[in-house]
Amino acid sequence: MTLTVSWQPWEYSSPTGGYNLADLSDTEATVARWPEFLAQYAPEWHPDLEAVRRSIIEQGIWAGGDWHQENPHGMPVVSSGHYWSSTWRTWGELLAAVWNTELDQQFTYIDFYISGHRLPPRPLGLSPTT
Repeated sequence: MTLTVSWQPWEYSSPTGGYNLADLSDTEATVARWPEFLAQYAPEWHPDLEAVRRSIIEQGIWAGGDWHQENPHGMPVVSSGHYWSSTWRTWGELLAAVWNTELDQQFTYIDFYISGHRLPPRPLGLSPTT
């Protein structure tokens, strides 16, 4: 079964009954690429995290942690009921790991910490963020 992701408001996390994927990491290390990021989690969470990663790429999510918390479509909720609700920093780590791997870049969490501050220019051809 392929997991899907919908993008909901920050407040949506409570009624899902699922786990917050952002809280399930085995470490607090900052990593640069998706494989290392994924390795911080127990294998049972990998399908949910991969679904979030795929959705970020498909939706062209290129926004800071403030967008994640304040946009009515800023929080990924996986069809399993689990979701990603995090601090601005942890959101930045997620997006840096996804886009470093996808675009062969060297972003850090601070690049995706807050929209309009250090957010790198959107790559050409990347669809707009919701």
